[in-house]
This record gives sequence, C-alpha cells and structure tokens, in this order.
Amino acid sequence: MTKDKTPKILWGVCGIGHGHIFRQLPLIEHFAQSAPSARIVIFGYGESYSTLGKHFEHHPNVSIERVAVPFYVGNQDGLDFAATARRPENNQDFTAINAAAMDAANKRIGRPDLVISDYEPISAQYAYAHDAPLVTIDQQSKYLCGDFPAPLNGQNFIDEVMRLRLFFPKAQSRLACSFFRVAQRPVMEGQTTEDVTIFPSVLSDSITQLRRTPDADGKTILVYVSSQRPFGQSFEDIAAICASMPDVRFHLFGKNISPHLSQTAPNLTTYTHGDPRFYEILARCNGIVSTAGHGLLSEAMHLGIPVYAAPLPLYEQEMNAHVIAANGFGVSHPCFDGDTLAAFIRDIPRHAAAIAADRTILLREAGQEGIIKHLQRWIKPSAP
Repeated sequence: MTKDKTPKILWGVCGIGHGHIFRQLPLIEHFAQSAPSARIVIFGYGESYSTLGKHFEHHPNVSIERVAVPFYVGNQDGLDFAATARRPENNQDFTAINAAAMDAANKRIGRPDLVISDYEPISAQYAYAHDAPLVTIDQQSKYLCGDFPAPLNGQNFIDEVMRLRLFFPKAQSRLACSFFRVAQRPVMEGQTTEDVTIFPSVLSDSITQLRRTPDADGKTILVYVSSQRPFGQSFEDIAAICASMPDVRFHLFGKNISPHLSQTAPNLTTYTHGDPRFYEILARCNGIVSTAGHGLLSEAMHLGIPVYAAPLPLYEQEMNAHVIAANGFGVSHPCFDGDTLAAFIRDIPRHAAAIAADRTILLREAGQEGIIKHLQRWIKPSAP
C-alpha cells in the first residue's frame, strides 16, 4: 500500500473579532490551493467558525470543526480566575464539544504534519496529544520578548503573557505579526525570554493590490467600530458627531447598525462588517477613525492612510494607538470626540506625510511570503 504523502494541517483560529481570521485566511488559502493541496482541518468558534466555514464551504480539501474556548478575563495583575468563572459563556460543556472536534480531526487527518494556531488553544492540545509540531502565529506573542511600556493608559500586558503560557506552554516556533518594529527586551541575569520571530502583518491581495485614489477635498472618512467588545459609545452618539460636520462624508462600518441611523446624519452612510464596498471606501478615503485593532491599522499604514485611533480597554489596542500617535501617523483618543476629530481631519496631510517619510518604525510590507517559507519547514510537498 502506498503511504499517503498529502500534507496534513490542523489550523486553529481565534473567533473573537475579525483580525485573527483575516490574518490567517491568506495563509490557509495558500496551502489549500497549492499543488498538491494539503488536507486542512480548521478549529474555529464564534466569528472564525462562521466566516471560515462559509468561505471554505465548497473546498474539498478543507473542513472546519467547532470548538469551545473559555474566555479568560484579564486585569492589572494578570488573569482574573474568579471573574472568568462567572462569565456566562464559560458555562458550557467544553470537554464534549472539543472532544467531538478532535475526533473529527482524528478521522480526517490523524497525526498532522503541522498544527498552526492563532490564539486558539484546542488545536494546540491536539498537537500535544499527537506529539505534532506546533507553530503559533498571532500578534500577542511579541509581549513574550519585546520591550513595551507598561502600564499604558491603565492597561497592562501581563494577562496576555499569562494566556500565552496557559494556552501554548510549548511550541516549536512562535511567530508574531506587527505593523511596527519591536525592540527586544533586555534579558536580566536569571531571567529567560522566548524566541519569537517578528514578521510584518499578513495583508490580503485586496489590500496589496488596492489602488488609492483619495478624494481631492480631503473630507471622506472611513469609520470602523470593532465587534470584539462593546465600544462604549452608541452608534447614535457617533452619528450625532458626524451630523455636526455636514461638509465631511462619513462611512461607518459596524455590527447591528440600525438602518435608520443615516436619517439623523445625511452625511453618514452605514454598512455592516464584511460589506464588499469596504475596499471601495478604503481606496478613496482620506482618513480612518477606528478602534485600534491590529488588522485595520496594519492595512492603513501599508496604504499610507492616517488614523484616529480610539482603543478598546485592552493593552494591545492601547499599544497600537500609542504607536500611531507617538509617531505622528494620526491621533489617539479614548472615544469618538468632535473637537479631536476636527483637528484630525485638518491635520490629515501632516499625518500622511509622516507615514510616507518613516523609515524606522513601520513594517509596511506584507508578511505572508516570509511566513509561508517558515511554515514549509514542516510541510513537505507530496511526492509525484
């Protein structure tokens, strides 16, 4: 009997927000479409399960299984296990759900040649059980090795490090994506630091092939509110601020936006997350107002678009917004504010010039080519 030499990959993708999904999608597509194609099982939940399930619905080499991941609450001291125990979404049968997913993966691929995880720990458990190589690809792993200010606007990254230790106690390789350069933390005597390889952010073809044609009057603004967690301001509040600037055109992308919202602000057009017109607006907008997620800020810096960053109360978002504001690539403010917005729109040319002139801070190129080469150490092509 001829041994099956088709590469077998298990891919775990965090289901909170869209950043993890769109970081992994170009990588998964590469191996799913390469000749000969790999057999891929995806572990997902929440947004990753629904989005990737739909995307690969008709792909014969890719299947997706639903897993359940506890939500670990963070605080200034690290992980808050008492608050974690009280979270209503943690009251489910994790063992039954995850064992069913592992059984399906076992039947489809058995021991994988490689397990890749973007902040999704059930795939890592499968790797440990099968003694298979594990590579983590995320943005949080940079906190294992980088020199970062803490606390930052009341947020710390201790909880991020603790989650990484809890989810992925060992890995053959840890990769971190970043749109900015990461200074290595000095290692003191008696301390250890993780070996983390930093790559530029993964960018889709929709971004790298986008032709920018900014509106000539400088007054088209893309507004994006993440669904990762509540923003703290209602869409109605945002619409009221937009209405106070009738000469500016706003395009608001969010989740569960009332279709009647534009009636209160004639200069505001609303869209739901995933609307394909996003790229059309991105091509011609003059600036972006957004929560400070890694994905969109990476795309903005690649395209040279200034950002008004309104970070969610997470260290990752605070750090992203800090890089934007400290280097003149835009501004950071904890909320959508009329005066700050007016100043940002006025200064868009100055911020755009700072992005264009930078040669030391930003990592602007797409990182997937280097990441794919790194992953191919474990994924050998099938013999003809």
